[in-house]
Amino acid sequence: MNVGTAHSEVNPNTRVMNSRGIWLSYVLAIGLLHVVLLSIPFVSVPVVWTLTNLIHNMVRTCLLPTQPCGLLC
Repeated sequence: MNVGTAHSEVNPNTRVMNSRGIWLSYVLAIGLLHVVLLSIPFVSVPVVWTLTNLIHNMVRTCLLPTQPCGLLC
């Protein structure tokens, strides 16, 4: 065993993101989040897009970390 050498898989997330049906589930989850946010009264469409983007990025950072999480998790 060589100490300090990288493992064979470059990014461990590639195994998860290439699973069967994950991309459909991913798109449906983001779409459902967007529709739920659109159903909140008195919130404009640009604000909903911003919230969708922010929530998506925060969840993605914690669930699929490519680097150590930092303060969010």
